[in-house]
Amino acid sequence: MQILRLQSLDLKDAEQIAALSIQLGYENEINALFNRTQQIIKAIDNCVFVAKADDRIVGWIHGFIALRVETPLFVEIAGLVVAQDFRKQHLGKELIEAVKEWSNSVGVYKVRVRCNVTRTESHKFYKNIGFSQNKQQMVFEMDI
Repeated sequence: MQILRLQSLDLKDAEQIAALSIQLGYENEINALFNRTQQIIKAIDNCVFVAKADDRIVGWIHGFIALRVETPLFVEIAGLVVAQDFRKQHLGKELIEAVKEWSNSVGVYKVRVRCNVTRTESHKFYKNIGFSQNKQQMVFEMDI
């Protein structure tokens, strides 16, 4: 198993990332995901790491530096998914370690992750690897 920082993206990679995203409940139009992900990997305040097995992406994580008026800098994990048939093999933890190393390399020493309240297995996972619950919140959105 390899953990690699995504430096470029081809359509095959985007398709594999999209397939994993479906396991999180996020359907994506492939070209839109491809274009978004290309922008993300070019941004200096973002990172995307992938876990590969036999040249297939079996997990990914996206982290970004969160710049807020009210709080010191932190890196937020925007998304993390490991293929169902590769779970319980420490890949999620390895992907988080990659983001933590990147975070340290850019001088940011706090990592945060938000997790849907219905994902109780994810809550256990994050607590087991050292995250502590900071707060609960609701998310509101509006189409404009």
